[in-house]
Amino acid sequence: MKLLFIENRYKTYLFDAIAKELQKEHQIFWIVQNPEFSPVVGEVNVIKFPKNDINEDEVKSNLEIDFEGIIQSDRQQNYFKKKSTNYFYYYANQIDEIITKIQPDFVFGESTAFHELLTIEICKKNKILYLTPSSCRYPVGRFSFYKYNTLEPYKGSDELLDEDDAINIIESIENRVLKPDYMKKIKVSKSKIVGNKLKIIKSYYKGEKYNTPSPQVKYKLEHQKNKTIEAWEEIADREIAKGKFSVLYPMQMQPEANIDVWGRKHRDQFTTIVKIHKQMGEGDVLYIKPNPKSKYELTDDLITYISRYNNIVALQHTVSMDAIFKNIDLFVTVTGTIAIECILANKPIVTLVKTINNTSNNCLFAESYNAINEYKEMIKKDVFPKSTKQEKIDYLNRLNRSSFKGSDADPFSKKEAVSDENIGLMMKAFNKVINL
Repeated sequence: MKLLFIENRYKTYLFDAIAKELQKEHQIFWIVQNPEFSPVVGEVNVIKFPKNDINEDEVKSNLEIDFEGIIQSDRQQNYFKKKSTNYFYYYANQIDEIITKIQPDFVFGESTAFHELLTIEICKKNKILYLTPSSCRYPVGRFSFYKYNTLEPYKGSDELLDEDDAINIIESIENRVLKPDYMKKIKVSKSKIVGNKLKIIKSYYKGEKYNTPSPQVKYKLEHQKNKTIEAWEEIADREIAKGKFSVLYPMQMQPEANIDVWGRKHRDQFTTIVKIHKQMGEGDVLYIKPNPKSKYELTDDLITYISRYNNIVALQHTVSMDAIFKNIDLFVTVTGTIAIECILANKPIVTLVKTINNTSNNCLFAESYNAINEYKEMIKKDVFPKSTKQEKIDYLNRLNRSSFKGSDADPFSKKEAVSDENIGLMMKAFNKVINL
């Protein structure tokens, strides 16, 4: 079988370790956008950097794929002031040529960078399955293969938790003593961090200016981010007011595939917050909780907007979800982990993107923002659906069955990702997916 992997900086080294085992039975191929992170195993196809003066006539593409959607999700366009979009068409042509030559049976990669999103659309066009191994959040220590650029899991381990284990997990999440893997603090040495920055800068000056921002632009953006966080803290509160109906929107960090790709329709969080706020009635308060590691999703426009109204409140960064969780009447999220936590704690939750979480009867999907009003009334009348203990166990097992044991972390952040133990777990998962 022909297996194609897509380079994604340090994640490449996890894929390379997996490919080393898979090559015993399969042909391994790669598409590499940044040669500084080239793999060792298999046939490597490095796409040459386009010329700096690349023009539209050189990159015309007859490919009928969703270029507009990809550009909307691209962090270089959205955050790092990249102006030209011609390189999207250049890379699309190159990727299509490689895929046409290889004719892979499966493609594995992230769904974050522009070259991955282009590959996903080209795979759709050619009816080739593209899978993204990514943490399923809960149960911890597990990941799923998500189809293309969605949160729809493909296959799974079919493993069931016994009732006692399931109840222990549910109670740990409900009591907020269990955190998903990505929230756990990772210690990385200063020398390693400096080495990474030098490697990224080196690749930029060698020509990788399509996933890597200009150091000058990044510096200015980081400076502005710090000023924006300071301005946020000046208007922010520390607690939830009593006696009013409280709605919480926890902001998702950006840039991040969770919202920029999987939640593309709602990726402009300022607009999303304004639309949610318009659903607030008399006696309602909308609270905005920033991500503890907030980056570029906070804006001056959002701060100005919040400052104009009494029924929308910014919360300080130090306010933990644990401190306010029980005091919130309704949670609204795009694709946040909070959905799983609310389901298992029987807290009313509304999502703006439909996922496996909406198979639980107490996680409602809002087809329009107006639906939030309807759901608020259900809570006020105490008719918002709740899950029984057995329904929670069944839901948790849906997550367990559609996922696998193992860590999809990159080795830079978590060196244990390439340990013999983890690669063994990853191999079991990959083999189950590959063997039709």
